[in-house]
Amino acid sequence: MVADSRPEFHGADPTRMRRTIVFVLVLTVLLVTSAVFFGSLRFFERQVQADAENRLSLYQRSLNEALRQHQHLPYILARSEELRAAFSGVSTDEVNETLRRFADEAKLEAIYVMDTTGLVVASSNSGETYSFVGQNYGFRPYFQNALNGNRSDYFAIGATSGRPGYFVAEPMSDSNGTPIGVMAIKLDVSELQASWESGGDHVFAVNGDGIVVLSSIPDWLYQTLNDLPEATRESIRGSRQFGNEPLERLDATQVSRGTLAVDGRTYLVASGASDWRGWTVYLLQPEASVLRQTLVATGLLGTLIAILIGFATYLRSQRIAAALEVSQNHRRDLIATNARLQETQDELKRTSKLAALGQLAASVTHELGQPISALKTHLAAAELGNEITSRETSDNLKRLADRMDSITGQLRFFAREGARELEPALLQQCIQESLALVQHDLESGSVELEVDVDPDLLVEAQRIQLEQAFVNLIRNAVQALEGTHHPKIVIRAKQANGWAQITITDNGPGLGGASIDQLQEPFFSTKPSGVGMGLGLSITAEIIVSHGGELSVSDSNSGGAEFIVTLPLVERGKP
Repeated sequence: MVADSRPEFHGADPTRMRRTIVFVLVLTVLLVTSAVFFGSLRFFERQVQADAENRLSLYQRSLNEALRQHQHLPYILARSEELRAAFSGVSTDEVNETLRRFADEAKLEAIYVMDTTGLVVASSNSGETYSFVGQNYGFRPYFQNALNGNRSDYFAIGATSGRPGYFVAEPMSDSNGTPIGVMAIKLDVSELQASWESGGDHVFAVNGDGIVVLSSIPDWLYQTLNDLPEATRESIRGSRQFGNEPLERLDATQVSRGTLAVDGRTYLVASGASDWRGWTVYLLQPEASVLRQTLVATGLLGTLIAILIGFATYLRSQRIAAALEVSQNHRRDLIATNARLQETQDELKRTSKLAALGQLAASVTHELGQPISALKTHLAAAELGNEITSRETSDNLKRLADRMDSITGQLRFFAREGARELEPALLQQCIQESLALVQHDLESGSVELEVDVDPDLLVEAQRIQLEQAFVNLIRNAVQALEGTHHPKIVIRAKQANGWAQITITDNGPGLGGASIDQLQEPFFSTKPSGVGMGLGLSITAEIIVSHGGELSVSDSNSGGAEFIVTLPLVERGKP
């Protein structure tokens, strides 16, 4: 056998080389990703901390301003000769009424006067369920400090009302400088507490003893950051500062500098002192949010590296990618075509419904025209024959018949567009007429009504149509208030930059996520099936637009809906 004379190849194994390259690339990706992860973690921690510091300053400012705004008031009231009458032995009814006026104007929970024993001799809440008159607050530190001639402020849960408040006291003395009592005010902190709760942040304030006095998390209120010494607890119990609250310790542990674990969750902490009584405000940012941002940044960079590594294979798949792109373009075109087709079908359905509605309006107009004419004839005959003895009843029946005739006229307008005659009309009268038509709905729904309309607003309108638009909006609000505790509707009209602006606001459940475009869509309704046809707001919008105005809607501050109608004004005396 002849030996093979071909030289043996001793080069590297290609498969092994590919494995080595893949190993190096994977190791590089892991090292770079790890570096990015820890670098991003530090970056986002500093960023979140800086944001927390900025937001903390806002909460500090809100706390300082809430407690500062009435600090001067006790000083002024304590020097009032009229209020010193509470110690003169005469009736304190006038003093109570004066204090009540001051409290209402300043939006304070209470203003009260105590004698040198701490007995309340006059108060703004006299005669109310939780009246301070006759109560003795001599045990309160703010009274004791003020009686010694020092201005004093103090946070506590009310011994009479059970509501937390911030107390500010000022000594009172007679013309000779002899102490005769203490003037005190109580600021209601519930509004500040509510604003913190609605802010979406984890924020709380602690007093000098480490007790949580304000918190966006109600469960944290009146818990302590540290164990209270028994002497401190005895002092708090003696002054009844926190009523019967057990003052348990908050489940909070400092993990590291700037990090706190509360109820099993870890937070980044920003804190700062307030201007009052050594209070400290804490803002907590969940550490999980930092980790989430870090993972996103790391994932993005990892994806970028993976794309770079896969670029080598991209060249081999150009044809496949091109074919896929063409396929995707065709798919997008098909989706867009289907969407346009669906929009066309929906528009066709709405057009068919509106056409049917126009036919129905024409039919109703035709059928009601003769009975209404007959009704007018009978009314005229009854009036000539003195069959209706009450002039007021006769006028009311005529007005109702005229309105029915005008409404059928509107249906004719809805069925077949025609010319409309506009004339100057006082907006106040239009709204009053609309309210008269829905008076029964308001009374049956026990709806509180508040109306504030500028009597000088003059618009150019077809009055019956404009009144119908207001009737639709008011009835819509009444229906939305069903099941609402203390239902209320507020109607205001004022001049705004040459336009009449009318707002109709309710305190109902709001719009349920519906937009103004949806609400104006014919047959769209947020009411249960069988309640309304979904045409009220569509017709209302059409009427307002035909008058050169605009209809808009938003959620109101009270939680309900606010409809805003703008109409062009007409100058008085203009033909």
